Amino acid sequence: MTMEWKHEYETGSSRIDDEHRVFLDLVREFVEECEDGAEHTLLLRLAHEIYKYADFHFFSEERMMTRIRYADLPHHHQVHQQLLEELRLFVESLATDASQAPTMARFLVRWFVSHTVTEDTKLAGAIAAFEATRKK
Repeated sequence: MTMEWKHEYETGSSRIDDEHRVFLDLVREFVEECEDGAEHTLLLRLAHEIYKYADFHFFSEERMMTRIRYADLPHHHQVHQQLLEELRLFVESLATDASQAPTMARFLVRWFVSHTVTEDTKLAGAIAAFEATRKK
């Protein structure tokens, strides 16, 4: 499964886009390690890293939303919390059952693509509008 950065993932914020690229790299690495039959301990460490990075990224993204007074912040925050909870459950299940790695890999790919293209695309419009008002 190959995952490449696509223009449709861009939000208009270089910081958020850079963080998305790092997150995509982590997901890609997890998928590749999973497909290559990596040791359970490596997959588990990588899963923990993905969780920690997602938590950081969501906090960072929500700070940007606060800055631009993003009207949909409460909903977006709720989506972030739900995704983190799902990820936490995957990490916990992977800790006791290495066979969960492929399921987690599919989850991560779907999560990245669907969240970035749907929720973060809405954010891209709000960022563009905010930046346009600042240039006046």
